Amino acid sequence: MSDYTPSTRVLRYRYLLALLFLFLISSVYAQTGSKTGTAEVNGTSLYYEMAGAGPVLILIHGGAVDSRAWDNQFEEFAQHYLVVRYDLRGTGRSADRDQPYSNTEDLYALMHYLNLSTASLLGISRGGGFAYDFALEHPQMVKALILVSSNLSAPVPAYEAMFEHTTEVGQKSGAAAAAQIWANDPYQGPQREEARPKVLKIIEDNIARFRNFGGYKPVKQLSASDKPRAEQLTEIKLPTLLIAGAHDNIDARNNYQRWADGIPGAKIIYFPNAGHLVNIDQPREFNQAVEDFLATIK
Repeated sequence: MSDYTPSTRVLRYRYLLALLFLFLISSVYAQTGSKTGTAEVNGTSLYYEMAGAGPVLILIHGGAVDSRAWDNQFEEFAQHYLVVRYDLRGTGRSADRDQPYSNTEDLYALMHYLNLSTASLLGISRGGGFAYDFALEHPQMVKALILVSSNLSAPVPAYEAMFEHTTEVGQKSGAAAAAQIWANDPYQGPQREEARPKVLKIIEDNIARFRNFGGYKPVKQLSASDKPRAEQLTEIKLPTLLIAGAHDNIDARNNYQRWADGIPGAKIIYFPNAGHLVNIDQPREFNQAVEDFLATIK
C-alpha cells in the first residue's frame, strides 16, 4: 500500500508548483524589479531608483526637469543593465540646495552608498556636463560616457535669452506660466507633440527651484577645476558617444561637434526628428543607439 493518499499527492503537487512559481517570480524581480530610496549623503538627501541587473548605467537628467525625464529609457535599459536614475540636488524628490555643493561629489557619494564601483554615465544637457566632470575627476569609476545635447557650459545665445524670459515670467506669473515658455521653446521643448503635456508638467514641478524664483535663492555650485570644460576634451580617455538632435539650435550643434572632434575617439550621432530632448523626441531610436554603443564596451 502507498504511504500517500491521493489527496496528499495533490497537496504536495500544489506545494511544489507554488514553490516553483515563487522562484520564477523572484528571478524575474531580480532582473527587472525596481528599488526606490533616499540616500542621505554629502550633506543632502538624494532620491533614486534602481532596476535591472548587469553592467551599471547611471542616467543624469538635465535642467528644469527631474529623473522622470528618463521614463522612456529606465525600464527599457533595465532589461540589460543595472540602471540608476536619481533627482539631482534641488530637483524632484531630492532635497533643496541650501549650501554650496558639487554635483559630481553628490554622484560620487551616491555610488558609494549604492556600492557601485564603476558605471557608464548617460547625461543629457547639463546632466551631460556633470557626467563629463565626473569622468575627469574620477576616471577609474567610469566605463563609458554618453553626452546628449550637452553644451559643457559653452554659451548658446538663444538658450540664454529663453532662460531669462522664463525667469521673468516666473517671477511675475508663477511656475505654470514659466513652464509654458520653456516647454514651448523651439529648441528646448519637445518636437514630438504628444510628449509636450508630460514635459510641461515635469518642468512646472521644477522650474522655480531651477531658475531661483518663488522664494528660492541661487546656491553656488563647486567645481574641482577652474579650467573651462572645452579645454579639457583631450583629458577624456574613455569610450565616448555624443548624441544630438538636428532641430536643436545651430550654435548648440556646433558645440556638440566640437566636443566630438576634440575628445579622442569620440563618435557623434544626429537624430533627424529631434531637438534638445533627443531621448523624448525619438525614444526608440535613441534607446537603440545607446544600447548599440554600450554593447561595444568591454
